[in-house]
Amino acid sequence: MPLFVPILRLLMLFLNVYDSYKTLKDPAPSSRNGGRPSVRAVSQRKRDMKGCLAVWMVWCSLAMYERLAESIVSLFIPFYDELKSLALLFLILTRARGAEPIYLHLIRPLIKPHTRTLDGMLDITLMIGDFIFALSMYPVRIVQHWYH
Repeated sequence: MPLFVPILRLLMLFLNVYDSYKTLKDPAPSSRNGGRPSVRAVSQRKRDMKGCLAVWMVWCSLAMYERLAESIVSLFIPFYDELKSLALLFLILTRARGAEPIYLHLIRPLIKPHTRTLDGMLDITLMIGDFIFALSMYPVRIVQHWYH
């Protein structure tokens, strides 16, 4: 069973990437609509994007859980690997239909009260990253100036 979980995780990752690729493609142009996509195709694409984002949110939450708490939780739950394999198999087989309720009823209620704090932390992190990038580019500019 220890080999089955990584295989399922890789399969789920591949399916997530492939679904994202298919979802991000522009809808086919309609001959009835002057070469633009039909309203139905555009609304279907929006639904697909919503489902795809829900799948990625569940995937990221699962990855964070595995990194932070899985080693402790797995000690106390018998047949943990088997239960985890069933959960991954459920997510693989149901895709967005299985991920959207998990996102709507578990993940979103946990994140929603902390949205303002998380936005502030991400803005500060972005500013620090921009500053570090600007500092790292300074030696490159010196070398470029010296080379020319």
